[in-house]
Amino acid sequence: MYEDRILNPELRKLVMSAEEAAAKVKSGMVIATSGFGTGYPKAIPTALAESKHATGLTVLNGAARGDRHIGAMAKAGILKRGYGFQYSKTMRNTINTGKVEYSDLHLGQFVDKIKRGTYGHIDMAIMECSKIREDGGLVPTMSAGISEAIAQLADTILIEINEDLPIDIEGFHDFGAPEGAIVESPSQRLGVDYIKVDTSKIAGIVMTNLPDTDLYYPEATELYDKLSGNVIRVLKNEIASGGIPEHFTFQSGMGVVANLVLVGLVGQGFKDLKMYTEVVSDQALFAVREGIISEVTSTTLDITPIGFEDLLRNIDFFKQHLVLRPLNVTNSAPQIMAQDLVSMNTAWEADIYGNINSSHAMGVQLINGLGGSNDFARNAKLTIFTTPSTAKDDTISRIVPMVPHVDNTEHDVDIIVTECGYADLRGLSPKERAASIIENCAHPAYRQQLWSYFNSAVELCGPCQTPHDLSTALSWYGRYLETGTMKEQG
Repeated sequence: MYEDRILNPELRKLVMSAEEAAAKVKSGMVIATSGFGTGYPKAIPTALAESKHATGLTVLNGAARGDRHIGAMAKAGILKRGYGFQYSKTMRNTINTGKVEYSDLHLGQFVDKIKRGTYGHIDMAIMECSKIREDGGLVPTMSAGISEAIAQLADTILIEINEDLPIDIEGFHDFGAPEGAIVESPSQRLGVDYIKVDTSKIAGIVMTNLPDTDLYYPEATELYDKLSGNVIRVLKNEIASGGIPEHFTFQSGMGVVANLVLVGLVGQGFKDLKMYTEVVSDQALFAVREGIISEVTSTTLDITPIGFEDLLRNIDFFKQHLVLRPLNVTNSAPQIMAQDLVSMNTAWEADIYGNINSSHAMGVQLINGLGGSNDFARNAKLTIFTTPSTAKDDTISRIVPMVPHVDNTEHDVDIIVTECGYADLRGLSPKERAASIIENCAHPAYRQQLWSYFNSAVELCGPCQTPHDLSTALSWYGRYLETGTMKEQG
């Protein structure tokens, strides 16, 4: 009954239940899973969580999400360590309460670190696929991530064949590109559309029918409309000045701002743009169908159930325009530089000199992780970071004197955009950057407060390069924790 999904007759003998497959995982193992937002295994991690027979596990995943994946294992308390970007509320809580040790990293370096053994030897890879070829080659579902590397490096492989996705999704991927080869255009293919594996390592196959249903995007508000409108204004100005071509190539991070920018591109007459990125959203698929984007490279589809419906209705069309590549290709510095692209990512907050915090609330609580933002920011032709100017009913300013955690330094940030406006920081000294950010990006409720800090720091430091009053630079966070607002009282 699964002959059309497992074309190798010998491998059909390995079909078993999720519980039987999960029993092969032993305490203390280093396991690595497929998936990057979508395309992660669901049945085996859930069975692991329910049995709790294996504990102290280390899990590697490109961008872990899902209540039947990283969330289930974290909630069950069977994890010791985690590596890679994550955006699971349950996993976040276990990290922030000290129940799981977590080490953040630049995702573009993840595969190389895995190959060097930075996180230990991989005992087992658990992978979601749509099909196994006659030669044993694995056809993943709608992500690439670290799948190719872990299939090659793991001692043992467990596979989930997900029949929820049609068998004709085969053809989106590009694996096995020659070492050092450069993708010259997002739709160019350099390898094959499956992962070559040693079939003797496959220890179990589980048939599933479990859709990716965990992703949703917050409702757009007027604030985000203004913010995305300012990004569009930046792009139009750059085209008009000759800074970027009319048919530019761009990278866009995840989240509501990124999606609204894509919506804005659709409504502003842009055509034949190219996208070289880490994640593709519902709105990006819509932009491809509308001809706004002509070709896309990504490592995953980060889409909602509605996005999946769109994809499956137009599957042959999207195969002509979209290529899913391994994370170490999409996020490779030489590959990114070759695209000459515009990088657009979301910041949690920025300071008056242009340093970006994208991963830690109040400097101490992990949000999701760094991800690939710096891979693109550091190697792009033009780097844009966006953030609302305030949060929590204006009790928190997202423009602060000094960020308590730095993910992207001022040296890798060209333009900062909020709903209030934007600051072009290129070629400016630190003092000039501060003036531009305060005037153009800060919320009016905090603008004078920021000027007071800056002027006081200038007076204190004298003729220094980057004025700071270290005794008060982080006091805004203490004030919020004590009073519930960053605003000065009285």
